[in-house]
Amino acid sequence: MDQVFNFLFTTRPGVGVLFFAGIAIFGIAAFILEKRTHKMYVDRGPKGDDEEGFWD
Repeated sequence: MDQVFNFLFTTRPGVGVLFFAGIAIFGIAAFILEKRTHKMYVDRGPKGDDEEGFWD
């Protein structure tokens, strides 16, 4: 186990592995959270003529 930590935190390829693993984990988490948000906030289509937005 000590060799694994030594590789990950003290060598250049190990730091690269940590970096790309972090990007992959962040990407997967963002994808999952986006799917949940998309289900929660459904697109209702274009606004009607009688509707006003917050900035209108």
